[in-house]
Amino acid sequence: MGSLQVRAIHPGFGAEVSGLEPKVPLADDTIAQLRHLFDEKGLLVFRDIDADLRFQTYLSLLLIGEDPLANPDQSLDSPSARRELLVSNREEGGNAPVGRLLYHSDYMWRDDVFRLLSLYGLKVEQPTSPTMFVSAAHGWETLPDELRARVEGLYAIHGQNASYDVRSGGDADVLLPKFADEETIRLPIAFRHPRTGQTLLYVTPQFTQRIDGLSDADSEALLGELFDHLYRPDVEVQHLWRERDLVMWDNIALQHARPNITYEGPARTLRKTFAPPPGANASKRPEFTTVGA
Repeated sequence: MGSLQVRAIHPGFGAEVSGLEPKVPLADDTIAQLRHLFDEKGLLVFRDIDADLRFQTYLSLLLIGEDPLANPDQSLDSPSARRELLVSNREEGGNAPVGRLLYHSDYMWRDDVFRLLSLYGLKVEQPTSPTMFVSAAHGWETLPDELRARVEGLYAIHGQNASYDVRSGGDADVLLPKFADEETIRLPIAFRHPRTGQTLLYVTPQFTQRIDGLSDADSEALLGELFDHLYRPDVEVQHLWRERDLVMWDNIALQHARPNITYEGPARTLRKTFAPPPGANASKRPEFTTVGA
């Protein structure tokens, strides 16, 4: 099917794809192959590809099953889809320009959580800071039986105002995002993915506030055990950035993080897209401070 070449990145998730011609529209068989890969692997990496914002947005929507050419006024060519968000330590107004990010899924406290995120390398100087990924689906599949039995039936509360600082491990460079609106959601720790049906270990150090029904001490202790399992070094994928890299991942099934970035360090400017694009009622971009600020 198609002419794409696929190389597995990790036994649990992720694939590097070559042979994709970045054009709009893509052939039906190519779309089918890419959608299958995305649902199966959760993380797709395209190296050395000329992807403009329109193609990046187009492919992002395709991978979650939408037809971005069906109604251009509402998807591919809408103002929200054309908005360029830069994650950069160089560009003025760059999002999360410096600091370290703990593992998280963007906006996981919302009913309309982003289903896919993507980053494209515009300006990347070496040595670069990676983006790290873990799979919450793989995390649940490999959860020890004893720990699985303790969390089945439990719910977690997720929101923007978790005490990130107590999970920073004393690292003053950990970023503390602050959103204008306080929102929370209560979801099963064994959360079923709305598209693939996979069961996910749905907790993160950045946005999970507590386990519902447990004392603060018991909640944090149990979350600590889950985090120790989720973020084992052997299950982490690190993407080492180069210019013209396009990286796309399932924001529900996967979590991402990054090491510390400084203004003085190598330039790192990545163009970010969301699928579906943020609506008019989406939370505003957060303000960032650090634990040591």
